[in-house]
Amino acid sequence: MNNNWVTKKWLGVTLSATIGLSALGAVWVPASNTAYAAVSYNTTITYGVNLRDKPGSSGDILRMLKKGEKVAVVNEAGSGWLQVQTAKGEKGFISSADKYSSYQDGGQSGGGEGSGEEENSSKRSQVISLAKSYMGRVTYDFGTRNPSKLIFDCSSFTQFIYEKVGVDLKWGTSSQKSQGKAVSRANLKTGDLIFFDTIGSNNRVINHVGIYMGNGQFIHNAPSADGVLISPLDSGYWKDRYVSARSVF
Repeated sequence: MNNNWVTKKWLGVTLSATIGLSALGAVWVPASNTAYAAVSYNTTITYGVNLRDKPGSSGDILRMLKKGEKVAVVNEAGSGWLQVQTAKGEKGFISSADKYSSYQDGGQSGGGEGSGEEENSSKRSQVISLAKSYMGRVTYDFGTRNPSKLIFDCSSFTQFIYEKVGVDLKWGTSSQKSQGKAVSRANLKTGDLIFFDTIGSNNRVINHVGIYMGNGQFIHNAPSADGVLISPLDSGYWKDRYVSARSVF
C-alpha cells in the first residue's frame, strides 16, 4: 500500500462520526403442534441468545434472537431451557438464564448455554466471519448508515456487524470508544474493537474503528479501499496510529 497516497486519503476524510439431552439426564418429548395454538408474545429477549432446534447446547442453532425481540414461552424444557415461539412463528429453544430474557422460571436457570466464556468465544468468531462476508459488497461513505444498500462509514459498519450477534453498539467512534471494557494492546482478542487516530500525528484523537481478527490483523470499512479490507496492525500505515481497544463481550 502506498503510504503517501493513503495518508492523503485519510487526511481528506475524517473517519466515522466521532464500527444431546442425554447430558441433561432427561429425555425430550416434542410438544404437539397444538401447544402453539394460543400464544402471548409477552417475553422480551434482553440479550442476544441462540434459538436452537433442541434444548441443550448441542442443539443446532437456528438463528440468533436479537435484544428486544418478543417470544412466547410455551414450556420449560428441562433444566435451564425454555421452549419458545417467535413472533415470526419460528419454534425452538433458548437458555432460561436470566440475562437472556424477561421470563422468570422460578429458579430453573442453572443450565443455559454453557459457560459465558464459551458463548462469547462463539460470538467473537461470528463477528469476524460476518465482517469478512461483506468484503467486496460494502461501500464506504462518511456519515452514512444504509444497511439496505450496504453503505456505511467505519462505525456504522461495526454497529451493523455486532448487531447481528446481539451486541448493541452506538453509531460513532465517540460512543463506541467507551462501550464495553478497556483491553490492552498486548491482550487483544478476536472480535475486540480497536480505535485509531488517522489525522496527522497520533495525538490520540479517535476517528476510526476496526475489528481485531487475531494474528496481528484487523478488518475495517475504510475510504482508502472504499469498502471492507483486512490490514496489518503491527506494521505499515496502522502501526503508529493505534490508540485503544474495547471488548464488548
